[in-house]
Amino acid sequence: MQAPVVSISLVAFNQGAFIRQAIESCLMQEVDFEYKIIIHDDASSDDTSQIIREFADKHPEKIIPIIQTENQWSKGVEVIDKFIIPNANSKYVAFLESDDYWTDPQKLQTQIDFLENNPDVAMCFTATKRIFPNSTKSPKLKRYKRYDAVCTEKDVIRWGGSLVDMCSAVVRRSIFNDAPYWYYQAQTWDLTVPLLSLLHGKVYYLDKVTAVYRYLVSGSWTQKNVREYERRKRNRMKVIRVTDGFDQETDHQYHRFVRGRLTPLIIEVLLLSKKDDEDFPNLYSRLSFFSKLEYHFFNLLGSLRIWEIYRFYRRIVTGY
Repeated sequence: MQAPVVSISLVAFNQGAFIRQAIESCLMQEVDFEYKIIIHDDASSDDTSQIIREFADKHPEKIIPIIQTENQWSKGVEVIDKFIIPNANSKYVAFLESDDYWTDPQKLQTQIDFLENNPDVAMCFTATKRIFPNSTKSPKLKRYKRYDAVCTEKDVIRWGGSLVDMCSAVVRRSIFNDAPYWYYQAQTWDLTVPLLSLLHGKVYYLDKVTAVYRYLVSGSWTQKNVREYERRKRNRMKVIRVTDGFDQETDHQYHRFVRGRLTPLIIEVLLLSKKDDEDFPNLYSRLSFFSKLEYHFFNLLGSLRIWEIYRFYRRIVTGY
C-alpha cells in the first residue's frame, strides 16, 4: 500500500458536539494524493469515541482511530509524539482539534503544493476565522500579515503560542525526528511545534482563511487556563522551560527575542507566586532593573486583573 503524503493529527476529548464537523472537514479535502486521518480520543466520557468509531467503520481506508481508556493528557503524556507520529508514515503532518474545523476543501492541496515547491520551509500555516461560542463577540479573522510572508525568527519566538492557530498548520514530519528534550516540557503544540520547525527551516504564512478556530469552548484547555490561576501559573512555567530549552538549543543566537518573550511571563508567574516559593528567587533574578520595578508596581496594586489589562493594551501598541 502506498504511504500517504499527509497524516492529519486530530485530537479529541469530550467534544461530541463538534467532532462530526471536524472529521467531515477532513474528509471533504480535494487532493491528488493519499492522506490519512489519525484520530486520538483521550478517554472521552461523552459520545466522542462512538462518533469516531462510526466514521472509522465507514472510512477504514482513511481513518485510523486511537481510543484511549485512560486519559493520557492528565498523565503528562505528549500525545502527538507518543501516539500520532508513530502512526504517521507520511511526509507531512497537518493538525486539527475536535472543536475546530476546516472550511476550504483545497486547504491540504494548497499547502502541500507550496511545501513541495519550497523545501526550505518546515512549517506552513494560514489565516483562520475565530468564533466565540460562549460570547456575543462577533467572529474575527486571525492573520499574521495581509499577504503571504515568511515569519521572522523574532515573531515566531516572541509571539509564542499566539502566532499560529494550529488547525491551519502543516509541517514536515521529519521535524519530529529526535525532537529535543524541551519539546516535551509542554503539551502546547502552538508553542512547541513552531519553535521545533524553526530548527529545521522557515515558518511560512499563507494569507488565506482555511479553518475555523473555536475560542474558549467549554472545557477547552484555553478556558481552563484563563479561569484557574494555579493551572495558569504551571503552564506559564512550562512555556518558560520550553523557551529556555530552545534558547540553549540555538546557542542563544536569538536570546534577545527570548528575553523579550519571557520577561512578561516571568512577571506574571511572580505575581501569581509567594516570595518563599522555590522558583521565586531565580525568576526574580532574571528580570532587569526596570522589569523588577514593573513587578513591584503591579504587586503593590494587588490585582492581577489590572496587570492583564495593562498587558492587553501593551500588546496592541507593541505587537507582543
